[in-house]
Amino acid sequence: MPYASARAVAKLRPQPRASRTPPPTSGTRARRWWQWVAPACGGGTVASVGVALLVGDHPGGSLLVAGWLVVLYTGALLSIVDVVTRRLPTPAIGMAAFALGTTLVGHAIATGQGQTLTRAGLAAGAAGGAYLLIAVTGCSMMGLGDIRMMALLGGALGALGWPAVLYGILLPYLLAAPEAVIRLALRRKPNLAFGPYLLAGALLSVALVNH
Repeated sequence: MPYASARAVAKLRPQPRASRTPPPTSGTRARRWWQWVAPACGGGTVASVGVALLVGDHPGGSLLVAGWLVVLYTGALLSIVDVVTRRLPTPAIGMAAFALGTTLVGHAIATGQGQTLTRAGLAAGAAGGAYLLIAVTGCSMMGLGDIRMMALLGGALGALGWPAVLYGILLPYLLAAPEAVIRLALRRKPNLAFGPYLLAGALLSVALVNH
């Protein structure tokens, strides 16, 4: 997964304009995308273990953990892409949503707890709808990619309960506030990458409701 993330970032990185500067050698290009591998491996390992420990105690925990690992690694990939390109690719979000939905259907069949699947679907709509409302009213610089990612995370959080969904909606703004204030103070463009904050808020929500 870290390898795939790094390769995806390398492909999505905007190409520089033509100049007299010679293009980087293959060794230089390799060093550029390999620099993502170590942080991705370390962070992914720690987060994966944390999710497994926190989510695994729920009924049908193995299926919930599987769904959350899909969300975790897709969210990590999307966060890196967002930082580099300020985009959140819809196909990646769609595939993660399909995989998450599959695991939740399996969870409902295995445990007989259909309410978990229903709550996850309602939470996805509620979280995505809340962010869409914020974007439409002009209170945020969010794009449609952020809204779709929030819906995906809302579905995963909904499987754990409504308190997790509420935390997941609010925490990204609290986490992003310092960067937003710094950008305003330095008079920089307010186009911060919101994807990493969405993922961090979701993971922190899992920790808060399972402490």
